[in-house]
Amino acid sequence: MAIENLPLYKTFSPEQIKTYKPFSGKPDEFSTKIRVYQTPFIYDNVEAGDFYEIDAMKGIEFKADTGFLTITEDRPIAAVTVVGSGCVPRGYNIVEWWEQGESIDNVDNRTVKRLRVDNLNGVHPSIWIHLLTKIAFARSVNYDVVSPGDIRDDYDMLKKLSLGFYDNAPLAFYENSVHFAVGHSPVVTDRKKFEALGHSFHSVPGNSPPVSYPKKITIRCGCKETEDPGTKLERYPGDYAIRLVQVHVIV
Repeated sequence: MAIENLPLYKTFSPEQIKTYKPFSGKPDEFSTKIRVYQTPFIYDNVEAGDFYEIDAMKGIEFKADTGFLTITEDRPIAAVTVVGSGCVPRGYNIVEWWEQGESIDNVDNRTVKRLRVDNLNGVHPSIWIHLLTKIAFARSVNYDVVSPGDIRDDYDMLKKLSLGFYDNAPLAFYENSVHFAVGHSPVVTDRKKFEALGHSFHSVPGNSPPVSYPKKITIRCGCKETEDPGTKLERYPGDYAIRLVQVHVIV
């Protein structure tokens, strides 16, 4: 339903400038250092959960939505870059930085501390592709080992994985690199409330990072396609593998 009499502003009104200019201040300016984390992500400050396998080439394969990779830093985080690939197309990456006990129901000013990027179509070669191409490390494995009594041969695999039409098998073999800029201050119109959140109207001193940037982020992922369709292994949403994460910390 449309909102009646909703004004459309061509530029800032004098009233808006008077009300909101004190909240603008100067833009944050700081230097960052990149910390690179790679598979198998076994670091003291990294936690991983709900994953299926660790592969040195493609990364850790996470279960869609519930799988997670959490990184805690000793410095505020300004940005995160995630490198990985889906088991099937239409992948997505999510970065969250909720505080303890915080959610969409109680976060100040309804600021959603979650970023998402969809339509990541780069995929890694599946076990089916390895079997089809007869690459060296898969020559001792056959269809009956992977899915007993389900897939007979190459033709049967191509038919079942394309829902019976020999069509649209996922063959977009490349990785996805997704960059997230995290951390922000909620906009409020009450100065006392703004300062109570730990923010200041004054410019940030040199080498002193803004308090609005988190020190912990969680990465989630998945694919909005069915993985292994037509087989006993079929599941939805599809899994996603993360191989490398770059964390940009403020120094």
